[in-house]
Amino acid sequence: MPSSLIRGKYILTAAGDAGQITTLSDAAVYQEDGLIVAVGPYDELKARYSPDTELGGPSYSIIPGLVNSHHHGRGVTTLQMGTCDDCLEVWILAGWGRRPYDHYLMTLYTALNMLESGTTAVMYNHPQTAAATLKEDVDAVLRGFLDAGMRVAFSSYLRNQNRVVYQDDADFLSALPADLADDVRRYLSVGHMSDDDYFAFCDEMRREYHDHSSGKVRVLYSPANAQWNTDEFLLRSKEQATRHQTGIHMHLVESPYQKDYGIRTWGKTPVEHLHDLEFLGPEVSFAHAVWLTERDIELLADSGATVCHNASSNLRLKNGIAPVNPMLAAGVNVAMGTDSTAMNDDDDLLQEMRLVNKLHRQPGLDAPAITAEQVLSMATANAAAPTGFGDQIGRLEPGRRADLLLIRLDALADPYLDADVPPVEVIMGRAKSRDIDTVIVDGEVLISDGQHRRVNKADVARELREQLALPLDPATLATRQMAARLSPYVERFYRSHPPTMANPHYVYNSRT
Repeated sequence: MPSSLIRGKYILTAAGDAGQITTLSDAAVYQEDGLIVAVGPYDELKARYSPDTELGGPSYSIIPGLVNSHHHGRGVTTLQMGTCDDCLEVWILAGWGRRPYDHYLMTLYTALNMLESGTTAVMYNHPQTAAATLKEDVDAVLRGFLDAGMRVAFSSYLRNQNRVVYQDDADFLSALPADLADDVRRYLSVGHMSDDDYFAFCDEMRREYHDHSSGKVRVLYSPANAQWNTDEFLLRSKEQATRHQTGIHMHLVESPYQKDYGIRTWGKTPVEHLHDLEFLGPEVSFAHAVWLTERDIELLADSGATVCHNASSNLRLKNGIAPVNPMLAAGVNVAMGTDSTAMNDDDDLLQEMRLVNKLHRQPGLDAPAITAEQVLSMATANAAAPTGFGDQIGRLEPGRRADLLLIRLDALADPYLDADVPPVEVIMGRAKSRDIDTVIVDGEVLISDGQHRRVNKADVARELREQLALPLDPATLATRQMAARLSPYVERFYRSHPPTMANPHYVYNSRT
């Protein structure tokens, strides 16, 4: 069996348990066939084992592989594809005319980007693409992740109501000009799946991929969001996830308009509604969860659900700042994701971690402030928990899979670094993707000296460049024109439902 001894000046072995970090000095990880056998002092492991290869050295820090807990797999980003940042609800509409792309190449490219920044596992949420080609698209996506060598917790979301605005489709379309309403109906019909068809698709994906020979795929269920799915669909998702002992991943109260929908529709928040449905639980993970009440936070904590925090995306799409400090204080398992809209469009989870570490430092001496240890937890053990790999990755300890990063320390300490600065603070405060030397998944070196071992990224980028340079097809152009014509009606709807935004969790400045 292939084996390796991986040495570091520092090893951050565990990120979890309320943000506690165990740091070993001059230590090593010994792995055989992708499984961590031992973690401890380098000299002891060197004497005990005879590895096939030895990696790292005294100029590296080793941390667990990072886990991106919410991603949509757009390696060429929405901005690059023509959709500028805007209020979420308008931004979604603008994406209706997005250029078609090769799902395999796009996924392979985003996987390579994520690996470069130390992401070894991803919770990927597939958008509602054409029903006729959904299986083909998903096969291409999963082939992309597997060819890159990443772990993936896969889900494909379904919206079965309120697909244009947060109102019944028929009611909203009845107020549009007849020809525009007909065009919108035709567009929505392309992606339409019945509930039965969706769950049959999930069953097929589970049979084919959930126990994939690589051991790197998990299949989850995905209602799109509380306002986009009927209660019957939500409960059926819960029942199926329980039956198959798998997870559920969905969006939740990403914007103030989504919270407002709950108040208008159920007389309670979406989280309270899900609680009343008995939908919440440790198998459920929620992307965003920005607009939470104190009661919502209590319910999430009591249920054991995970919140996947996407700081850059929330800022870029005018959704605000999730109450991460109150969630952590209440015991919510908070993970971290990029939503494929990281701050610089680069899928750099290290940079996202730094943003989170700065964003959640509230003003005042006694005000809450997130710690570097908590942020590392959010990107490792916490993020691993809802993926289906939770007991296998996220920490460096015997019995877990050998997913880890070697970060070069020389540049971080140049020209000077006080010896008393904790290693986790150094990494959180200074490390960038360019400082990642080696990325290992299942004991296999996927990135070495910053270069991909399996795939030539330049070749992938060239193929994408050539494909995306082709003229837009008439159907895409027509969809863009339809979306532009529809936009004023969508904006008018949301202006007629202004959400209440009072009593914020965080206060950063004051008028008085």
